[in-house]
Amino acid sequence: MQTDFKKELNEQQLQVVLETERPLLVLAGAGSGKTRSLIYRCAWLIKEKKVSPQNILMVTFTNKAAKEMQERLQNILGFSVRYLWVGTFHHICTQILRNEITFLPFNRNFTIYDEDDQLSLLKKIYKEHNLDRERFPLKTVLNRISTYKNRLLLPEDLNEYNLEISMETYKFDRMVPKIYTIYQQNLLLNNALDFDDLLLYTAKLLQNNEIVRKKYQQQFQYVMIDEYQDTNYAQFEIVHQIASEHKRICVVGDDDQAIYSFRGATIRNILEFEKDYANALAIRLEQNYRSTSHILKLANAIILNNRHRHSKILWSELGEGFKPNLFVYNDDMEEANRTADLILQLYEEGIPFREIAVLYRTNAQSRIFEYAFLQRNIPYTIVGTVHFYQRKEIRDLLAYLTVIFNPSDNNSLLRIINEPPRGIGTTSVSRLLEYASQAHITLYQTIQNVQAVQTIQPGIRKKIAEFAEKLEDWHRKAQSTPVLDLVKEVIDSLDLINHYKNSQDPVEISRVENLIEFVSSVSEFSERWIEEYDKSPLLADFLPFVALQTDIDRVNETADTVYLMTLHNAKGLEFESVFITGLEQELLPHLRSMNSKYSIEEERRLLYVGVTRAKSRLFLSYARSRRKYDSFYFTEPSIFLQELDPNLFAGYNDAITFKRIPNRKTYIKPKSLTNKQFYIGQKVWHSEYGQGLVLNVDGTGPEARLTISFTSGKLAKIIASYVSPEPF
Repeated sequence: MQTDFKKELNEQQLQVVLETERPLLVLAGAGSGKTRSLIYRCAWLIKEKKVSPQNILMVTFTNKAAKEMQERLQNILGFSVRYLWVGTFHHICTQILRNEITFLPFNRNFTIYDEDDQLSLLKKIYKEHNLDRERFPLKTVLNRISTYKNRLLLPEDLNEYNLEISMETYKFDRMVPKIYTIYQQNLLLNNALDFDDLLLYTAKLLQNNEIVRKKYQQQFQYVMIDEYQDTNYAQFEIVHQIASEHKRICVVGDDDQAIYSFRGATIRNILEFEKDYANALAIRLEQNYRSTSHILKLANAIILNNRHRHSKILWSELGEGFKPNLFVYNDDMEEANRTADLILQLYEEGIPFREIAVLYRTNAQSRIFEYAFLQRNIPYTIVGTVHFYQRKEIRDLLAYLTVIFNPSDNNSLLRIINEPPRGIGTTSVSRLLEYASQAHITLYQTIQNVQAVQTIQPGIRKKIAEFAEKLEDWHRKAQSTPVLDLVKEVIDSLDLINHYKNSQDPVEISRVENLIEFVSSVSEFSERWIEEYDKSPLLADFLPFVALQTDIDRVNETADTVYLMTLHNAKGLEFESVFITGLEQELLPHLRSMNSKYSIEEERRLLYVGVTRAKSRLFLSYARSRRKYDSFYFTEPSIFLQELDPNLFAGYNDAITFKRIPNRKTYIKPKSLTNKQFYIGQKVWHSEYGQGLVLNVDGTGPEARLTISFTSGKLAKIIASYVSPEPF
């Protein structure tokens, strides 16, 4: 198949394809064809430079992107590229770790733990060591452990690590490394790794083992990394260890879309690439193939207010299109209702629901939109909530498959030992665990030798022995039986379909549909695997696929539903029409991000990401008041709106001031006044709603809740610090 690279790429994209022998930084603006550039670059290496696919490493940030790249590449080349290393960092690292298992403290059948598995393990540790969840919150501890791992610090490394300990957090900071030590020991006992471990062990292996490092330096002669702005220190180190010798590395990213610092990503990697790799060339992709010019003008105006960035200006040949709309609503309920009405209007104009997205800063904002959509029968899908593989019956089935694959995984075995119920109670389980601990063996080994556990009644020992025999039989079969056949056998043998179907609970009955859907997903996976590798996949092939799925990978783009999602989850997606809601101070930018100029810049990038998801129609909105608990809080428009020129919008339905308005502190009188008791009948002043009369006072000082009747006719509850006892 003949490919005309010059005809199918613009000048800058072609340069990305042809510059193959030096470090390359591709600054790719939103919608600028970066994926196309990477695919054609790979095709050029294989077709024109005769590079073997197995000598190319392409790293993406979603499985969906990796699959798309491979399919499009095969279409261009006209032949299979099955030996090309393409996938997410976690997928690539999983392959490397399984290949180099002789150098690692676990075996190749390791389980990959998701957050639910991590929390389950941590709860067990807390119970065994009498740890207080209030003093050491589970998720806070996990976040700290994740931070250590992203910095490539194992528990034994922390003695040399300069911990910054304040008096307020002294006990927490002293205890977390101890919990981390126990947590890591338990992972190894279960032959399990969490997501951070996949990166940490790969990075350390490449750093410390010269044989392994040289092997992958020689194998991966050309390295391409997508979404480089979202890499963390561990990912940087993996790439650097592989590419620093030959320096044939191409990184593609957009510092204006760096929004994942909370996951450990550092914008430093893309901003300082030219320092990390001497003689690097930077290429800017600024022509946008997604959005119309008016949308891009707004996006450019927003991001120009950031200082820490590579300069770039997006432009388009798709025409000017519609100017973005800005709506200012009285409250959050009106915002949801009017947004729903506009969506129905767009639908009547011919825009499918699946081409419409409602974006917001926090998950909590979805509830009111769900209500408005239900009232109007608008179908919707929430991206980022509990997904298919997290449902109870699916997690139970996956726990069976995990134990069959990795018998050392005590956590998964504990989940299924009496699921479905087989008469093995908590007392018997406790005695099994006690025996396992004393004998220094795994729970799986204990149930295989359950007759030795004399503290358990003979009848229960028999049930455990039957269960153990079943697991061992499946474990042997898993080595050669196709995963689809194995899954069907497990479901049939456990009689799971009838177990749920015979229940009187509708929730239980619905689990049958999910189990059937699970078998369908295994069937689809098997078909793709056979097509690619010309052989049936085993359980060892399927489990990593499930473990490494992301929220974006699970978006069903064929369902005709409106998508509700946070701005973070919207990255990488595009829609004909986009609604960005809640553009208020303390929401966007978020309250937690308002004390740091770097955090404010990331929040601005988040808005930029949202704006650049839109192809043709863009609607922005904020509510002048928002309900919290039983009160209405008056809001201020986002600082990001205040920075903009009103001419960027088609029009707006309120007198929003497009210049920096005073922040809340300006409205607060000196402490002598704000600490003063407000009283019923007192005249007060609010910066936006003017004069009002206090009807009720709940509490004291600046945090008191005042019920105020304004001369405009508005009645609302407002925190005292937002009003003044007298006009300015």
